[in-house]
Amino acid sequence: MTESDRIHARLKRDIITCVFPPSKSLSEAELSKRYRSSRTPVREACQRLQGEGLMVIIPFRGNFIAPLTVTDFHNLQESQLILDPAAAAYAAQRATLRQIEAVEASAHYEYRIGVGESYYEFLQRNVKLHVGIAQASGNDFLAGMVSSIHTRLMRFFYLGLSMDAYGLELVKEHCEIVDAIKARDSERARKCAHEHVINTIRRSAGLFQAATDRSLGVCRSEPALPSELVF
Repeated sequence: MTESDRIHARLKRDIITCVFPPSKSLSEAELSKRYRSSRTPVREACQRLQGEGLMVIIPFRGNFIAPLTVTDFHNLQESQLILDPAAAAYAAQRATLRQIEAVEASAHYEYRIGVGESYYEFLQRNVKLHVGIAQASGNDFLAGMVSSIHTRLMRFFYLGLSMDAYGLELVKEHCEIVDAIKARDSERARKCAHEHVINTIRRSAGLFQAATDRSLGVCRSEPALPSELVF
């Protein structure tokens, strides 16, 4: 692991777990001090995170944590609803045994309520599962889009994990997708992936807004507008 890789991993974790809140401004000097590094690897790590949609770099103004909006959340989940079922269907036709074993290993992890470390571990395995399925489709462009979507979704999901108890349901749905891929049942894999995304959208709709309001100290009498800026 290079110094840039090390900083990228630590900074990405701090962004996803909201140690650095959305829209926060961060200077290279501040990040260099926090991660005990020179500015060059910090700059490289920030550029990688910008490519992943987690940071925004504005010349002559600085580095900013990417904001979170309800509109972005909806758009990402709509895209997920299109791409994840297609990836699962193709994976059922094309996945190698090694690829199936890899996604199966990620499918069984259940996070523990109240244990923040397990939330991040679950999110990492969730990305590995869905990106692994997309990679098993044999379509690199599809895998790239799935990776981008799920990386951006990690922060939204982190906000809601502490407020739900859906761990067993998620494991069950993940395993159903993998089982369909193992059985080489393309249509069942597509259906299971589609149902998983629909269930995720239903579960996360209220949880995300509630988590956001709690973090901001907001008490709502009216539902938030779809385009309302969250952070």
